[in-house]
Amino acid sequence: LGTKTAFSNPIERIVDVFYQLPNINIPIAIISFIGLLLLIFIPKIQVRLFQFFPASLWVLVVSIPLVYLFNRYGGINFSIDKSSLINIPTDLAEALVFPNYSKINTLDFWLVVISITLIASIQTLAMAKAVDKLDPYKRKSNLDKDLIGVGLGTMVSGAIGGLPIITVIVRSTVNIHNNAHTKWSNFYHGLLLIVFLIVLAPIIKMVPLAALAAILVHIGFKLASPDVFKQIYSMGIEQLLFMVATTIITLYTDLLIGILCGTAITLFVHILLARTPIEEFFKSSIKSGSKVLLKKDGNYELRIKGIANFLSIFNLKKLTTQIPASVDVKINMTMARLVDLTFMESAIEFLKYQNDTGGKVVFTGLENHVSSSTHNRALKISLKPMEQKLSPRQIRLKEIAKENTFKFESQVNWNTSYLRNFHFFEIRPIERKNNCLYGNYSNSDINWEIADVTFNESFSVASEVHHATVQVVYLPTEIPKFILEKEGIFDKIFDKIMAFSGYRDIDFELYTGFSNKFLLLGENQEEIRNFFQKSLIEYLEQEEIYHIESNGKALLIFKKLKFAKTNEMLEILKFSERLVGKMLD
Repeated sequence: LGTKTAFSNPIERIVDVFYQLPNINIPIAIISFIGLLLLIFIPKIQVRLFQFFPASLWVLVVSIPLVYLFNRYGGINFSIDKSSLINIPTDLAEALVFPNYSKINTLDFWLVVISITLIASIQTLAMAKAVDKLDPYKRKSNLDKDLIGVGLGTMVSGAIGGLPIITVIVRSTVNIHNNAHTKWSNFYHGLLLIVFLIVLAPIIKMVPLAALAAILVHIGFKLASPDVFKQIYSMGIEQLLFMVATTIITLYTDLLIGILCGTAITLFVHILLARTPIEEFFKSSIKSGSKVLLKKDGNYELRIKGIANFLSIFNLKKLTTQIPASVDVKINMTMARLVDLTFMESAIEFLKYQNDTGGKVVFTGLENHVSSSTHNRALKISLKPMEQKLSPRQIRLKEIAKENTFKFESQVNWNTSYLRNFHFFEIRPIERKNNCLYGNYSNSDINWEIADVTFNESFSVASEVHHATVQVVYLPTEIPKFILEKEGIFDKIFDKIMAFSGYRDIDFELYTGFSNKFLLLGENQEEIRNFFQKSLIEYLEQEEIYHIESNGKALLIFKKLKFAKTNEMLEILKFSERLVGKMLD
């Protein structure tokens, strides 16, 4: 808003915003407001011209001419001075600030050191694991080397007045999305940042701080939006308690104290729910007696005992490293007194790894545990079994399955690795898949499944969570790989621009209606043109627009980025059956 506050406490600052409203700097407020509108609405505009660059970059691009217009035509009252713009020293050597150890004997000094060390380490480890999940080659980061590199980098950076070094998920996601294969991509990325900082310094100096403020406010809201609290609550009332308590304590104190108090509250609740003495609780968490057993049939059983919470993760990692890849594993939790969300996350990560290598993992024993939520990762304690209640939508799907001799599963299905064979899910991590219908088309042996899928747009700190009801059709014969989706007027303009870089939409001169309606992409254009025969094209011209993708062996079909209604699911099934018939004629 272009105002200042004398308060340092975040809560007091938030309150002071309302007292400072009469002092608003109007041009700064306008830039901030326009920036927020761009951040909110650009991701919702399904036009590739706007989607080519992230919304935050559009905010910076729009804010620069706004500053120029205010300074040129706004007069004295609407001009924006240099103090409201990004400041980069003309001589970059002036930005170097060397250490001053005069406060080394103070508590404030060591609190800052510990805070930076813990938070940077936690974020780096979390982001490294996230990048591992995105890596198409399924490689695993050496976390020890990662921490050593980050630690040394932070020491050097801090010694010349720089910020802490951390693993950045956004840069890594961009590299993977653009087919980067090695660590050199990070080196070039950093090198280009330095080049841009030097070459584009005059342009960077024109960016208003209000634009950056809008980006941070938007990220902050997404991290603590009502949807986030609703999502946390769906995982269990105790998770909401942990989050709210940690957030409030952090706002009134600082991040380090907030994390420590949040951890202490979590442990306290776990001890109460486990109903065990404190000493036995910690012993059952760290040395629980869990073990791996090799069965006569060559498969493995992982028996979890005692308290399975975040203190048990290291022991779980040691046990899972004893299990070879591509083997079937049964994770038996019958003897676990408490299983928390963090432990389940790690167990599910192992499950996904085994699935990717050709193995199969099943959980047993959790039917004897109860939780405050039906969420698959919710904290569970061993008391009495709780019958899962079906939602009205699930009841209707169960009825549809019975009427049509389909198979229906309401529980979460962890077998999602095959979805990553489609381009759409290559860099969109799948959170869960449930409400699955399975069947085959009448008068054919072609199998299909349709399910609700929840996925992230990326692993970034403010990643978007999306939902979709998708159908996968397993084809009896190979077909060309392609992507078919809606094409708007802005997309046509964008296609002409991108054609200079080798990108090209596949159009059909004899079927202009089809070419105007759809964007068709694929590497082997000649093969795709031969595949899209007259009957298939004419059928698609008359139908509603779906996202249709072929990976050569199967089709991925969905209509909108939200869960479909039960009648819409039946429409998708009818559409896909006719579509497959046209494709295979």
